Amino acid sequence: MKNYKNILAIVFLAISIVAFNACSKDQVIVPASSTGNTNSGGGGTSSGNTGSTGQEVGQNGEITLYKVNGDNIEKIKDYKVTGVDLEYQKDVAKHNQIWDLVKKVVPKNQRDKMGQFVIYSGQKAGSAGFVAEIKSDLSSWIMGIAIDSAFDGGFNAGGELVYTIIHEFGHILTLEKSQVDSSITQENCTNYFPGEGCAQENSYINELHNKYWKDIWSEYKAAQADQNAQQSFYDKYKDRYVTQYASTNPGEDIAEVFATFVTRKEKPSGNTIAEKKILLMYNRSELIEFRDHIRKNLKLRGKGNSVAFKLPEPGKWKQANTFGNPFKTKCRRH
Repeated sequence: MKNYKNILAIVFLAISIVAFNACSKDQVIVPASSTGNTNSGGGGTSSGNTGSTGQEVGQNGEITLYKVNGDNIEKIKDYKVTGVDLEYQKDVAKHNQIWDLVKKVVPKNQRDKMGQFVIYSGQKAGSAGFVAEIKSDLSSWIMGIAIDSAFDGGFNAGGELVYTIIHEFGHILTLEKSQVDSSITQENCTNYFPGEGCAQENSYINELHNKYWKDIWSEYKAAQADQNAQQSFYDKYKDRYVTQYASTNPGEDIAEVFATFVTRKEKPSGNTIAEKKILLMYNRSELIEFRDHIRKNLKLRGKGNSVAFKLPEPGKWKQANTFGNPFKTKCRRH
């Protein structure tokens, strides 16, 4: 019995290590309960212990939590932090600089989907950004940006920060209330079930899944045994994905497709399935409008090759050639 328990402990530790590594590559999601009670209607509970000063100690590198109010962010609370994180907390100008970039990316009529915004430590969380639902009906979301990643090598060095924002909002855009019905369980869902609920028939993610995942779904599921199997699956079907990270699951795929749709200057010809996925977004007038908004605000619509705002080349952001957690639509921190 003792040996059996030891074996179980080793297996549990191995699984924990794999899960942590899988979740630390790009987007790491915190549940609503990690953000604390707010005035924005998001609800939630404490994310950590309260220190002797009365300040809450964040468990996932949280530095400062804000409420989103139109064009502005209003501080809800500072978390108890020390060292370099305390310096980041005091530098509110940097918080506002990041938020100003979020506003350039996300138009006002889309920003009402965001109820909260949090600045956190990417070094502690192992990520550059995240999003998570803060209302169970998927009508309100929180976005988090790692301030140390945002200023690594200078603000938005290599365009990585703006790419992160586009990708993360791609999750909100494709998983929010109008796209996914959180009241329908997986057992009762006849469409794709991303985890947050049942995808609507005409939703972006359901269309993507039906056209370009359904025929290889059994192979994809079998490939989740280990990372070698994931790699073999990707190598076999790489012409279907804009990045390796996109092959993680349909949720990451559509966020990567959206980011590539925005950042790629030319409309693709559709020679590969990856390009056909991008063309699905060109079939939606509201997404073209969103793309034009971003590219105009970032001054990406200059003549010729002139670019006023740097972005990573399509498919070449820092974590493009990695895998996320295949069992989560978005990788979650606990």
